[in-house]
Amino acid sequence: MKTVVFVGCYLIPLLMLGQGNDPTFALTKGDQIEDLMLRYNELGEFNGSILIIEHGKLIYENTLGFSDFEQHEPLDAYTPFYLASIAKPFTALGILMMVEEGKIALDDKLQRFFPVLPANYQSITIHQLLTHTSGVKDYFKMKELPRGLTNMQVINWLMATPTLDFAPGTKYRYSNSGYVLLAMVLQVASGQLYEDFMQERIFNPLQMEHSFVLTERNTLPGVIAKGYTAKLKPDEYTLHTYGDGGVFSTANDLAKWSRALTTYSLVSAELMQQAYTPVQLANGQVHRYGYGWDIGNNLEGKLVFHTGGLAGYRTYIERQLATGNVLILLTNTSNPHILEIRNKLVKILDGRPYTMPED
Repeated sequence: MKTVVFVGCYLIPLLMLGQGNDPTFALTKGDQIEDLMLRYNELGEFNGSILIIEHGKLIYENTLGFSDFEQHEPLDAYTPFYLASIAKPFTALGILMMVEEGKIALDDKLQRFFPVLPANYQSITIHQLLTHTSGVKDYFKMKELPRGLTNMQVINWLMATPTLDFAPGTKYRYSNSGYVLLAMVLQVASGQLYEDFMQERIFNPLQMEHSFVLTERNTLPGVIAKGYTAKLKPDEYTLHTYGDGGVFSTANDLAKWSRALTTYSLVSAELMQQAYTPVQLANGQVHRYGYGWDIGNNLEGKLVFHTGGLAGYRTYIERQLATGNVLILLTNTSNPHILEIRNKLVKILDGRPYTMPED
């Protein structure tokens, strides 16, 4: 779906003649984004979905390229992409929902949920898992990630390599394993499988009709955006881990989810503000990660964001809390330009100069 498409051959000459004199012919921000994204697509540097919200209103949405290059199947707005690490804010949200229901406390220790884990895991708190300050080793440090890797295999690996990277709470180090453990905690606290919780408590209520969780217990639907290398070689996603990943979705579904976070329809404002608070380490230092979100600032105030990248998928979501601006980018061709594109989109939203990509 294209929300604003007014750029055509009849408009460009008028702009050339009247630019700087008649504001009637100034390109809207949606027009500028359209030009930018079509140029990136023309250069083979963007294949995927994009959705931009300014001040709470949709100003641009488009899907460009192919879901399957071998079969020349085009992408559309309903084609799910693997989100990779953008699953982490979903897992954190599930934990916070259980906190509000009194089934989890942020200072609960892992011992409450997994008494069989090695002794040095027992004092790790939910807060430390959420903020990547637990010291739990990242399972991507395995010598080789086996095809179809599951959460239980990750936990077995952790039990076989019980040494933590550091004492809990003393450092920040990104850990996919920590979010695998959080997914298992969520299952214990809610009494539901992770994929069922996400479907029944988040996707269905928000009418996220093209979102789902892939685990070893289910299979992929018929149509998804297949992953590719930058040279368009198939780059198959084969893991069955969840909590740290596992979620497939569309840009439009993510916009619905972002709106629910903004209106606090799933979790209270007070608890979400904790989620957007940088973690403080034992030595007093602060790291700009909260509960499932990286945290930044612009001239208007705080923003939260998360990236995702695995196999051929590169994904990005940014929510500017002060302005209501939202940027969502989903790609399936190992896109190395996604943050470059993000920076130009922000300049367009801010009304600042930007450059078009060149050959």
